[in-house]
Amino acid sequence: MKLWMSAEYSGNISDELRVSQNFVEDEINSIIDGKDYDIDLKSWDCIAVLMKDKKDQERYCEIIKYSPKTKDMDFRLQIDYPEFVNGDVKRQQQLIYEMLMRSLDLLIEKGLNEAGIENLRQDTQSVALKNGWITIH
Repeated sequence: MKLWMSAEYSGNISDELRVSQNFVEDEINSIIDGKDYDIDLKSWDCIAVLMKDKKDQERYCEIIKYSPKTKDMDFRLQIDYPEFVNGDVKRQQQLIYEMLMRSLDLLIEKGLNEAGIENLRQDTQSVALKNGWITIH
């Protein structure tokens, strides 16, 4: 499995977004790359949507598509713009991680192998624990 991320955004957040997104992607790929989770996907693809203005938020609505024929996903999931902009680097990474966890929930809703997705989630959570994006109580 391999994670691929991109973003659609407005405002002056390109540097912060790129740095946080690249870090999350690299950290997760260091654990999951090359593993077979028995999920009908070519790769785990997510596009973060961060829009500054309400008008843009409405225009760039979420997209949640999966094609069993091509094994491709097209997920464009919103991240709260003010929370991202006002957060420190760790919070920005955490918001990206939370978006990715939501994408796994949506893949289960689309009928993909839940056991495989849960194994992917566990591996991803180990990365999140290591980087302080989540804590175990």
